Amino acid sequence: MPPNWDDPDDLPLRFVVPEGWRTPAPQWISLHQGFMPPPDWQPYPDAPAIPENWPWWEENGSSWYTFFRYHAPPPSRELGWWFALGAAGLFTLTVSPFALGFPTAFIPGGLALVALVLGLRGIVNTLRKSTHWVGNDPMDRVRRWSDERREAFFDRAYDRHRRTSSDEQPRPEFEAAMQRRWWRETSASEESS
Repeated sequence: MPPNWDDPDDLPLRFVVPEGWRTPAPQWISLHQGFMPPPDWQPYPDAPAIPENWPWWEENGSSWYTFFRYHAPPPSRELGWWFALGAAGLFTLTVSPFALGFPTAFIPGGLALVALVLGLRGIVNTLRKSTHWVGNDPMDRVRRWSDERREAFFDRAYDRHRRTSSDEQPRPEFEAAMQRRWWRETSASEESS
């Protein structure tokens, strides 16, 4: 069963709220995993100044590891086939001179060498395709994942807003209103609606 990415306990990162700040809504934390605010960032007007070098995010215990286990590329069945081909080629190449003798071992030995080379090449190519995560910074992976989720969320939410509301609010204003709501700040017009 996949983790519930809307539950703060299942998220890879925990948001560290500066002293005196409001705690944002769990949905903001879920959709902004790894977000690094600019130095002058104020999510709401009366937010205290940001302490210098503030650690905004910390690993969320075992959920950090669960995230990477869940998002790791699955083992490829193709990799197993290439490995089997290479192993059969290596075995045949090694055994054929002893089993068949010198002159008759050339044909099976040649075919085994081709199988070994093709198997090794297939393994290397499959690993290159499936390890796009290897060598990347883990925080960058979390940020990319979060950016994709946030974009998909705003696409759905804005489409729903446009279908159900007579208010022709531009998307940047809609997103700003969501941000204010997540930080528990609403304008007088939003409170009355």
